[in-house]
Amino acid sequence: MNNHPITFSIIVVYRNEIDALPTLLKSLSEQDYNPALLEIILVNDASIDGSQEFVNEFIKKNLSMHYIHFDRTPKSVSAKKDGITQAISRATQEHILLTDADCVVPKTWISAYSRHYQSYADASLVAGPVRLNGQGFLAGLQQLEMLALQTITTGAFALRQPFMCNGANLSFKKKAFEAVQGYLGNDHLSSGDDVFLLEKLAAEDVLQCHYLKNTQALISTSPKNSWKEMIEQRARWSRKSTETKSLLNKLVAFHVATASLLFVFAPLLYVFHLISIELMWSFYFLKFFTDFVVLVIGNQLYQVSSWMRYFILQFFMYPFIVIAIGLKSLGSIKWQDRSIDRPSH
Repeated sequence: MNNHPITFSIIVVYRNEIDALPTLLKSLSEQDYNPALLEIILVNDASIDGSQEFVNEFIKKNLSMHYIHFDRTPKSVSAKKDGITQAISRATQEHILLTDADCVVPKTWISAYSRHYQSYADASLVAGPVRLNGQGFLAGLQQLEMLALQTITTGAFALRQPFMCNGANLSFKKKAFEAVQGYLGNDHLSSGDDVFLLEKLAAEDVLQCHYLKNTQALISTSPKNSWKEMIEQRARWSRKSTETKSLLNKLVAFHVATASLLFVFAPLLYVFHLISIELMWSFYFLKFFTDFVVLVIGNQLYQVSSWMRYFILQFFMYPFIVIAIGLKSLGSIKWQDRSIDRPSH
């Protein structure tokens, strides 16, 4: 175990997050970690709702920690990749920690990462767990989706075949980021700051890409409040699957799309005598069983108490949502009042 103190630069790129920033910054200021080993870098992405002014006032009132606050300089179509890259160029600490403005981190968040790096000094990237909060069916559906994604992520890391992680809870070494030239080659897509970096670092040495399966590092974030927002966010995410070099990533995306199409159109295939009724019901049973097992396994870590309440509805509705996301991803997508994958200044 390495006894050298672990230092962190925590990076948050924000745009119009006046409602979320107070909670995030409060949770960062309450970390049970030596503030002398930390710096918080906040990157404003052309906010117009008062977020920038709030951050400036917060920094003035919280002088016990070191803050760096600046405006993102547009360089590509990806505001977040620009912001992270520019923040890393100013970072003075050895390890980078990423989270989003709409997240809340537990007070043990940095300590959990520090202990992991102490135990695995050669780790180049450490991905952390994310949980969605919220009440109601739409929130419950997104919680189940996140639970399944996080379970698959954990399993892929355990099998040394990582192909996805969540940029809302991610850490890596600054020198590792610089060694693979950051997001160079991937900055023509708005999303994927997490997946593309993982892909690059795993190609260098997959054994040094870890998953932090620790509830003390489990951060919380909020679900989308409308069907439109949820589908547009997922459509934005799906754009990166066409660019990834990971065969496993492509296979998983293909499996989800194919299973959803078959779920919706299986009755029609049966009517036209293209499949038997036994085959149709076998498919539905296998999908139900697989979905259930994945969620049971994942919930051992993420503890989503209400997941059973929405599971049946989610089982029947989610294939239609996947199809809607796929269709939306083929057209134009607006996010944060911008058309994604196009230059915005």
